[in-house]
Amino acid sequence: MADGQIDSQLRVRELCALVDDAITAAFPHEVWVQGSISGLNRSAKGHVYFDLVETNELGQPGAASIPVALFANAKQRVNAILRRTNTIRMHDGVEIKIRGAVQFYERQGRVQLIMSLIDPSFTLGQIEQARAQLLAGLAAEGLLGANGELEWPVLPLRIALVTSSGSAAEADVVHQLTATGRPFDITVFDCRVQGDDAPAEIAAAITDAGSAGSATFDLVAVVRGGGARTDLVAFDHERVARAIATCPLPVVVGVGHETDHSVADDVAHSFAKTPTACADLIIDGVAKFEHRVSSASRRIASAAMQHLARADILLAGHRTTLARSANDTLTTSGSQLDLIEHRLAHAATLGLERAEARLEQHDVRLRALDPAVALARGWSITHRSDGSLVRSPNELETGDTVVTTLAGGSVTSTVTETENT
Repeated sequence: MADGQIDSQLRVRELCALVDDAITAAFPHEVWVQGSISGLNRSAKGHVYFDLVETNELGQPGAASIPVALFANAKQRVNAILRRTNTIRMHDGVEIKIRGAVQFYERQGRVQLIMSLIDPSFTLGQIEQARAQLLAGLAAEGLLGANGELEWPVLPLRIALVTSSGSAAEADVVHQLTATGRPFDITVFDCRVQGDDAPAEIAAAITDAGSAGSATFDLVAVVRGGGARTDLVAFDHERVARAIATCPLPVVVGVGHETDHSVADDVAHSFAKTPTACADLIIDGVAKFEHRVSSASRRIASAAMQHLARADILLAGHRTTLARSANDTLTTSGSQLDLIEHRLAHAATLGLERAEARLEQHDVRLRALDPAVALARGWSITHRSDGSLVRSPNELETGDTVVTTLAGGSVTSTVTETENT
């Protein structure tokens, strides 16, 4: 081949060598490239393969793509960086910035990037930028504080728990709640909490719990254990944020470790640093209700004792007044009784005197009417033989037998003649 010319009769290996030379000349040094991980695959030999893809204007991958190989020796160095920062973990959908050498892989006839380093700060910056944009949008729509304006339940015992069923987060929350001995009623809404499908499943679980309403649940608890910052990106997703903001029930979030913070935390009614702390927050709500009831009971008891004490004082006063009034009444009544007794005695004496006088008058009258008195004066009384009294001569006929009673005895006679006067 002459300089600057390529023989039209090339073998495949020769062509690949030329392509490799051209790429090496174009990229003599490693380059930094940013994009999203897609199709990540870990081999049994410890190598990692994936595509670094460019997203389009809609945030969908496919605008451009380049294969990436992270061999085992470089993987140790990359993992050391990730462990030191403990912020991101490489999996599909994560936006990363990596350094590597552009090479032509002759066996498969493709250009690939041989990864050597990663920049965790870029991924974190992307996450924070997306968070800031989402929070600003929610605030502009009035959704940022919507769930927080809901009234906290008076007695939060019926819990809709949104998490991965069988996870450590679920176990921590259930154990923490049930260990109190209070009658918590926990219903688990199972969903993925990591990966591409997680945002849709978490949002659907929150929506389902909220649809049940206050007749079934007092609040919704959304929990997930700790992990790298990129493991928690589902809780920075717009679908999850909107599901929480529009939920008709108060939502309490407990996601990650002590230092983690997500959009879900900002949108929820309340948030805690961990799933266990989330359970403690619910327990505190019940404890506050119990404290209010206990305080009210003490206040009622105290008020009742005060009322009873005042009633005792009033009763004692009334008792004293009543006793004094009774004594006064008895004294007055005694005087009145004495007067009445005197009046009754006088009236009785006067009545007796009057009765005796009337009796004497009647006695005189009776004595005056006594037949014996009349007979003693010379009068007589005549009866027929049948005992009937004779008042007039016309009542007798000649031959009738009559009996005449005198003062000294009686005379029996036969009528021989009658004469009227």
